[in-house]
Amino acid sequence: MLVRDNAFKAHRAADWTRERIELLSTQEVQQLRVNADRLQETTVVSLCEEVLRARPKRGGRPAGKKLA
Repeated sequence: MLVRDNAFKAHRAADWTRERIELLSTQEVQQLRVNADRLQETTVVSLCEEVLRARPKRGGRPAGKKLA
């Protein structure tokens, strides 16, 4: 029986920098945050939260307002 390496190797979290996370789409950052939280990678969770906070909120017209 062959012993396989763990797909998520220990210390892979060090590969995630703020600059690398900023290149991801918002949806990808949100998923990375969920995965990091599940794996208890608190540093990656914090970086994801920083990136998400720095991104602009989706702007739209207020509900009930019609375009003229």
